[in-house]
Amino acid sequence: VEYEKGFDFYSHEPLFWLKMAFVGVFGAASLFNTTIIIQRAIAKRNGKLDPMGEKLASRMIQICNAELVAITTIPLTATFMARGVGYSQDFPWQAEAALAALVFAGLSFKYVKEALTFEDSPIALDSSSE
Repeated sequence: VEYEKGFDFYSHEPLFWLKMAFVGVFGAASLFNTTIIIQRAIAKRNGKLDPMGEKLASRMIQICNAELVAITTIPLTATFMARGVGYSQDFPWQAEAALAALVFAGLSFKYVKEALTFEDSPIALDSSSE
């Protein structure tokens, strides 16, 4: 009984490369939150930490939700992939791999750049509590 299909099978499976793209989305999306957390830790250590604004909190929640969607789709695509759904010997696997790599590289650049240039909205202090 053979339990392993090997790279030959998976390299010609478009869903394998889609799964790799979802892994890339998950990994790249985490770069925004990670970069922001590191920046805030450095600011706190230097005594310059401002309270988190609604805009930043909302963006971090959006990214966490996107990560949850990506991480839940990975087992689904893996299930279909293992059953050979969409298998094709005709399409070059290098093109599929390049697409998955481009997704990861592009999103990584996007999220790190966004984190480094993100401008949070100022916190409005409630004057009625004075």
